[in-house]
Formats: sequence, structure tokens, C-alpha cells
Amino acid sequence: MVLKIGQELQGQEIAGTEHKHHLSFPQGLFGFPEIRSMDLVYDQDELPFMWLREDKNDGLAFIVIEPVGIIPDYSVEISDGDVDFLGITGEGDTMILNIVTLPAADSSKISINLVGPVIVNRKNLVSKQCIINNHEKYSARYILDLSNEGS
Repeated sequence: MVLKIGQELQGQEIAGTEHKHHLSFPQGLFGFPEIRSMDLVYDQDELPFMWLREDKNDGLAFIVIEPVGIIPDYSVEISDGDVDFLGITGEGDTMILNIVTLPAADSSKISINLVGPVIVNRKNLVSKQCIINNHEKYSARYILDLSNEGS
């Protein structure tokens, strides 16, 4: 199945423009199989950047983005098994999140994992990090240059 980014998740407003959604990860994350739930937290003023974090002090946290409008021609193909596992019935059911890495040396350049996105079922909030079927087209370290050089 080919997935596209769509509407905002249905969720609760925390304060002002900050939103929080509790996501379930029945199989954990790559490298963190014990993590079975995380919160997706975002502030309208900080988009496209959001937080995927454990709901505990000093818990694991990742910066994530939805790639729409940021990564040209990014198309995610996942297996039928992943579609079934997540309970996806159509592309409108999904949210795609890519994990962001911020390097300490040059904060104007960030990398985005396009090969192993987190796929979220918008209806039931069941989530899974998947290696996409079309992974050979993308990089796990896609560089997004924010330096505005040459602009």
C-alpha cells in the first residue's frame, strides 16, 4: 500500500496551541522493544517539528516531522502485513512521522530517517516503525539544509 500524509489527528488540546496524542507501539521501536507507548506532542507554532516521547521523567524522546511539503516526491510503501497489523483501511487512516537527528556541530543541517518512518493509524492510534518496501529510493540520513545558503 502507498501512503500519503493527510489530515490532523483527532486529539485533545493541552494548553494554547500545544496538542498531545497517546500512541500505542505494540512491537516497540527499533532498538527499544520495551517502549510500548509514547506521546506525540506538538505546538502549532513549532510545526513541522514535533516530539515523540515517553510519558515519564527522563524518558526517551525523538524529534519527528511529517514529511509532506518538506521531502519532495516522498512516497511510502509498506507491506500488507504492516497494513493489517495497524488496521489501516485506506490512506486517509495514516500519519507518517520521520525521526529527525540534530547534529551538535552544525545545527543548520538536520538529517531525517526516510527509510524507517513511524506509521500511525489515525483512527486507533496504533503505531509501528516500519522499514518501507521502497527503501532503496531513500536515505536513512536525508540531509535537510536549513542554512539558507544560496538564497
